[in-house]
Amino acid sequence: MYKYFIFILIMFSGGMVVGTALASFFTLLDIIPRLAQKTDSSNFIVFYERILISSGILATVFDFFDISFLNIKILLIPIGVLLGAFIGLLAAALAEVLNVIPVLERKLKAGKLIQIPLLAISLGKVIGSLLQWLVFVKVK
Repeated sequence: MYKYFIFILIMFSGGMVVGTALASFFTLLDIIPRLAQKTDSSNFIVFYERILISSGILATVFDFFDISFLNIKILLIPIGVLLGAFIGLLAAALAEVLNVIPVLERKLKAGKLIQIPLLAISLGKVIGSLLQWLVFVKVK
């Protein structure tokens, strides 16, 4: 009986560590306020925070109870678009916080030409993702 208690304690502790690390990542880098500032929607910060917390809880419940949307294929497209938009915005906010783009611009002495490598990276990611999911992954 004590083995199960220790196992539960270890798993709960691991989840708390991961959750705390993610929350500190978002807090330290000011992801939510930065996204709100860039999209000119600062009056929705509390809503964004609640959505982030709710989606984390919902994802945990779906994973815990093994709920899947693979049977409802029409939902996969909007879910994929929303997840892609979130990851793209998160990466853009992280790059903005770390000032990656200005440093890259100064190192390459690119000026206005910095748009070309950024567009190439973005298109490469999109084309790679489309190839992965439309060509290489076989859905049963």
